[in-house]
Amino acid sequence: MNRFIILFLFSLGILSTCVFAVEVIPLNEGWNFHRGFQAPASEIVKVTLPHTWNAGDGMFGNADYYRGLCNYSRKLSVPAHYRGKRFFLKVMAAQTVADIFIDHYFVMQHKGGYTAFVAELTDFLVPGKESVLEIRVSNAQTMDIAPICGDFNMFGGLYRGVELLVTEDVCIEPAYYASSGVFFTQSDVSEKKAHLKIEALLSARETTVTGCEVEFQLYDKEKLLCRVASAEVGEDKKVVMDMVLERPHLWDGVKDPYLYKGVVILRKDGKEIDRREEEIGFRYFHADAEKGFFLNGKPYRLNGVNRHQDRAERASAFYPQDHDEDLDLMQEMGCNAVRLCHYPQAKYMHQQMDKRGLVAWVEIPFVNVYVNNPAYDENLRLQLKELILQNYNHPCILFWGLFNEINSGWLDRPSRMAAELHALARQLDPSRPTMGASNQDDDFNGFTDLIAFNKYFGWYGDNMDDMGRWIDREHAAHPERKMGISEYGAGACVFQQEDSLRHPEPWGQWHPENWQTYYHVENWKQLQEREFLWCNFIWCMFDFSAAGRREGSIMGRNDKGLVTYDRKIKKDAFYFYKANWNQEDKFVYIAGKRLVNRTRKIVGVQVFSNSGAAKLYINGKAYGTAKPDSVNVLEWKGIVLDTGENRIEVRNKYGADCCVWICPF
Repeated sequence: MNRFIILFLFSLGILSTCVFAVEVIPLNEGWNFHRGFQAPASEIVKVTLPHTWNAGDGMFGNADYYRGLCNYSRKLSVPAHYRGKRFFLKVMAAQTVADIFIDHYFVMQHKGGYTAFVAELTDFLVPGKESVLEIRVSNAQTMDIAPICGDFNMFGGLYRGVELLVTEDVCIEPAYYASSGVFFTQSDVSEKKAHLKIEALLSARETTVTGCEVEFQLYDKEKLLCRVASAEVGEDKKVVMDMVLERPHLWDGVKDPYLYKGVVILRKDGKEIDRREEEIGFRYFHADAEKGFFLNGKPYRLNGVNRHQDRAERASAFYPQDHDEDLDLMQEMGCNAVRLCHYPQAKYMHQQMDKRGLVAWVEIPFVNVYVNNPAYDENLRLQLKELILQNYNHPCILFWGLFNEINSGWLDRPSRMAAELHALARQLDPSRPTMGASNQDDDFNGFTDLIAFNKYFGWYGDNMDDMGRWIDREHAAHPERKMGISEYGAGACVFQQEDSLRHPEPWGQWHPENWQTYYHVENWKQLQEREFLWCNFIWCMFDFSAAGRREGSIMGRNDKGLVTYDRKIKKDAFYFYKANWNQEDKFVYIAGKRLVNRTRKIVGVQVFSNSGAAKLYINGKAYGTAKPDSVNVLEWKGIVLDTGENRIEVRNKYGADCCVWICPF
């Protein structure tokens, strides 16, 4: 049994020098790439990670974009003075199956395209000798790896980077499901105090953990608050420590995303040989079936968007600045939560969401179909373990998503597996609830702690008002369930505009922007009135690739985003939500400004404002003041346009917006 020494140092403001015994060597440069198992020299190209081989053929409606085997190789040398060290290869993600080879010797295989994995290379690398590292990656469709299918592209490649970890013989375990090897579990959190359990897993090959000790330090803005030291390490190489923090500064969402720093230090015979540093955000939360979601004891409706890791030119091979741009746009709109659909996304996203105070819905790619195959079951379990253990310490993550639109009518019934995944998630992390996203009435809707639904009334169906009526019926039928809306949306092309408000054919090529705007105004009216909903997530933030789609103006594109695929144009509906969700950045915005050439003499002018009433001017003539309605929409009806050019301007004390409409008669 471990013994603990707890030292509270609230008055001590000393920051010790950080010494990292683990060396992290990026391996993103110098890769040779080719398709297939082998290729002539003329077909081998140099690439830099992150990289996907589908950036060219997977984004423009080619349903036969290449899904097969590709090879990455590069030279790998470790200096002679590293003799006695251990070497670990960490791959941040490889879509879908990856086989690792050193000098043509097989090392390991990993199945699953969205989570990191680690291969120990100590037995394969000789310090002072050059080796060849090969990673053979295949995104070929298979029936034993999730996702089997999905309405999004599975871009093949090493699209999140690779690094080499160099450690001492005894180290904090880097290969346990590619986690950090340290886990912080919060409990009994309040404004008065917070309990924290610290677990650290150790690893040793040639030596023992005799003489090792582990210390935990908690910092508040570089001030050391407390130290917890383990006096001994057990034979299981696992250390467990506990502490209580009085009067914690809580992580309070976008309002105040306060973070502490937790440091776990491994020493052997008094010398530091390894450490981990992770940010900790103390918070408590729950969902109520009648009152909605609460963060730190206060109502906190989760208003957010769905986001695929996919964008023009890059496909899935994002750089940090790409993630930052996405988050900036989400926060400009006023989101306080993001559903990272339908698979684990880059760890950088979680780190930034911790700092920004955005609540994260994360999930495994258990999408659409289930096959009663033991190998598929095991892969689902593996991907859930990797999702949870790799992201366990992120305060932004409040729940674990287990499925999306699994369907009992396609292949095998998924109910047993949904129940098993729920039990596994609660076993791995009792501190967070589970949830699922469903589009049908089935028993598994009641298996998770929370449930949300994907509903598209007014897009795949004519009656917009059905959204509110359906929600009320579902809530009445299952009053015990904590219910939200995980997807709702409509397609829109910014280059398709019309005066008339007509419900377009969802599967057709005409997706005018004004219907999307109308759809979101009417749906939000219904959603905001139902306070028992714990969340509402728009489908979706950005247009994205779905190679099988034949709709809208661009083949292979889901155009339900509020921002275009290249992140350059914000659609009108973006500003509608900004008017409702962002109360800090005051503005007014004219909807329909892209419809320059008008076909009607008499028009309405629609404006979104989070800054109160505004005045309308056309060619300098005043048309009065309008006040915002319950969803911050201002309207002037029956406006007669002048023949020719009409300069439309809306102003209030906080800002102005203008555009030009041309009336030919």
